[in-house]
Amino acid sequence: MTDIVIVSIIIIATFALFISEKVRIDLVALILMTTLMLIGTIRPNFATFEEGLSGFSNEATITIAAMLVLSAGLIKTGAIHIIGRWVTYIERFGKNVTFLALLLIVGLVSAFINNSAAVAIFIPITLMISKSSKMSPSKLFIPISFISIVGGTCTLIGTSTNILVSSMATEHGLPGFDMFTLTPLGIIFFAVGFFYLYLFSARALPHRVSMMNLTTKYRIGNYLTEVVINSNSSLVGSTPLLSRIAEKYDISIIKIVRKEKTIWSGIRNTVLLTNDSLLVRGPIKAIIEMKNRENVSIKSEIKFADRDLTDSERMLAEGIISPKSNLVGLTLKQVNFRQQYGVFVLAIRKHGTTIHKKISKIRLEAGDTLLLQGRRGFIDRIAEQTQFIMLKELTFSPVKKNRALAAVAILGSVVILAASGIISILLASITGSILMILTGCLTMQEAYDSIDWLIIFLLAGVIPLGVVMEKTGTALFIAQSMIQLTQGLGPEVLLSTFYLLTTIFASIMSHNAAAVVLVPIGIATAGELNLNPMPFLIAITFAASSSLSTPFGYHTNLMVYGPGGYKFNDYVRLGAPLNIIFCLLASWLIPIFWPLK
Repeated sequence: MTDIVIVSIIIIATFALFISEKVRIDLVALILMTTLMLIGTIRPNFATFEEGLSGFSNEATITIAAMLVLSAGLIKTGAIHIIGRWVTYIERFGKNVTFLALLLIVGLVSAFINNSAAVAIFIPITLMISKSSKMSPSKLFIPISFISIVGGTCTLIGTSTNILVSSMATEHGLPGFDMFTLTPLGIIFFAVGFFYLYLFSARALPHRVSMMNLTTKYRIGNYLTEVVINSNSSLVGSTPLLSRIAEKYDISIIKIVRKEKTIWSGIRNTVLLTNDSLLVRGPIKAIIEMKNRENVSIKSEIKFADRDLTDSERMLAEGIISPKSNLVGLTLKQVNFRQQYGVFVLAIRKHGTTIHKKISKIRLEAGDTLLLQGRRGFIDRIAEQTQFIMLKELTFSPVKKNRALAAVAILGSVVILAASGIISILLASITGSILMILTGCLTMQEAYDSIDWLIIFLLAGVIPLGVVMEKTGTALFIAQSMIQLTQGLGPEVLLSTFYLLTTIFASIMSHNAAAVVLVPIGIATAGELNLNPMPFLIAITFAASSSLSTPFGYHTNLMVYGPGGYKFNDYVRLGAPLNIIFCLLASWLIPIFWPLK
């Protein structure tokens, strides 16, 4: 019983860290893995070193990494961009047809490539459609996120959770999922989600973000001020660096206007002269303090717009922090952002709130949207990196026709070989990844860059928890407790309970972590009642893979948070009813497709 108490405390502490978001989830997973091994040195029933490290060699971890490489091959060759062009051609048939086509194509793509990659591709396409059809982006972004999540339930490779649960099943001596095991219920979920989003998303979602200029969208004009250096100012003859303006007042100098000349670069080391006009960004309190201490004048009557921050060489742009960005968990100051990327960050949009003050000290998270200002060449260079998803005018990458065909053929072969059972999904995906590199669809470096290491380390860290839950009897204890609570209500109610619990857990923490915790409990529950464990595995898989009610349940929901100008309640308003519908459908259909006895 002592071991069960210890494991329960570890699970609760892990949940608390996931929910608090004070520590990166991959770091939480590694802390969990290390804790289990440390306790295992004292208590033999806990994880041995081999079991603690088993997540790194787990079939699911390796398969998911390989599938991310396959997805990157389709993207880098331009194969997916061909599909993106189709959506733009359909615009001529009107808003409704365009919206339906967008949902259908995003959903189908997400059935075969990583959800986050699919949404990253379609965010700029959606933005372009929004602009040309005069539809608010806030009416479109959550729907494409939701449909990508639901589309991922249609095949084994649609989402990492499907592969993870299948792998855990085989480790328990149960049959894993074939390529299309989930497809019958997945298609029903997709169809219901498709029509639900078409019928209700326009009514449920706000017209909150229009194609307004960025200074208005981010209310940056309230934090931009033009100051003029007076003849007796202490700044005359000095430079911003020597005067420590940024440090003393927490402001940034965007540009210097000197007579007819505008100075954009090398500002830190530019000697300031009398009558120089400085465009500065910062809170008004800090600017007033600078006025009083440095003897400068404030031109308070000026109203700023995008044109004041752009010219033929410079531009404003929005960049979303990618889920696999190495900036996650760091601050702008820690990464020396201005020097590393050559652009200013004027504001940060996080969890529906626009932040202007002390942005250099804000810890960045996946899905945060940064308002960037700088040279067009630097912005374009940032757009080419996997750190960001840029929200700017869409330019389709040139399609490498022969390699695009090769990439499609390789992924198709992986699907066919795995579905036919000729070789395992693990071997098929690894072989496909190697072929992507050998055929020139990807370079080796691009293959490395395509892997979302956050997912890999998250899986490697949490998978040992499932092992420990089984070894210590924790899974069996929780299963028996659940059976007692639902005693007399029938196995169908117990199945619904698992679905509901998984949905709740996946909404507030990682969907993969939720699956790792609940799969051993589901298998133990089925064993205690002499039931078929497959329905419980299916329920956990679908519930974890279709978490829609919060922006935190899935990376794709976070990715559209900022661009759509959403608030937390927007996800609840549209997602919670659909999650309830899915729960009812699963409770009814799972015992039909996969009998409990």
